[in-house]
Amino acid sequence: MRVTQSEIYRNFLSDIGNANETCSSIGRQVSSGKKLTHLSDSPAASAEIVSLSDRALEIGQYRSNIDAGTFFLQTSESVLNEVNNLAASIYSSGSQAASNSVNADARTILAGEIRGLRDQIFALANTQARGRYLFAGSDVLTAPFSINNDAVAYGGNGEVNNIAVDEGMEVAAGVSGSAAFDSVFSAISSLLTALDAGDTSGIQNALGGFSSALMDLGIARGQIGSNLNLLENAASNLDIKEINLQSRRSKLEDADLAKAVVQLSQSQATLQAALSSGGIILSQDNLFDILG
Repeated sequence: MRVTQSEIYRNFLSDIGNANETCSSIGRQVSSGKKLTHLSDSPAASAEIVSLSDRALEIGQYRSNIDAGTFFLQTSESVLNEVNNLAASIYSSGSQAASNSVNADARTILAGEIRGLRDQIFALANTQARGRYLFAGSDVLTAPFSINNDAVAYGGNGEVNNIAVDEGMEVAAGVSGSAAFDSVFSAISSLLTALDAGDTSGIQNALGGFSSALMDLGIARGQIGSNLNLLENAASNLDIKEINLQSRRSKLEDADLAKAVVQLSQSQATLQAALSSGGIILSQDNLFDILG
């Protein structure tokens, strides 16, 4: 079968086009540092990169949740530490009033001091952070505690808001205000009632309630510490996942520049050789052979 000059010419143009595209593709890799510069470079790899990008966004959201949760828990921890110190001060003042040698005027002064400390605890129990009441349960927009004379009541709920920190993992971003504070306010109220009545025995009995109050505070503080550890561990796990994700993306996307430079040089040499050999075809003067 006779191969016409036109067929040779068409094949030459096709080869030149392919060689030129190869040069352009490798050139883009060298200039951008990426081996995937167009979706058509590798549809499968491009689809995986989109999936990896979605996963990176999820990790970013988890990190944001962890940062918010850490802030709320650390603030709650600071509040409860201060409450613990204030409750200890109230216990100390109450212990002074329990002595039979303390007269009525001194007890009145001590009762005033205790009410002042109680009011500080009350304010702390209604602490807001970023527009949220920390100890209101899930009803974060309403002050959880109210006071009437010496009686403090909890108006929040027992729910605790959880935050998603990783796939299938949630951590409580607070503690129950009722569990943390109710026994504290109850012990203080009983102490003040006994102080106002000048009841030494009642004062001593009320002081006994501080043991469970401080224990409840300790439990709440322990829960916060445990949850902070969980958030720290979750953040470390996200670091590992992010490193693995970036490594996989780099493997799919980043060009081996040293290899690409060599390939570019080779493809340019191939293109130049093809162009040189094409001069023979282009020099043909038989129009009928070129047209077939």
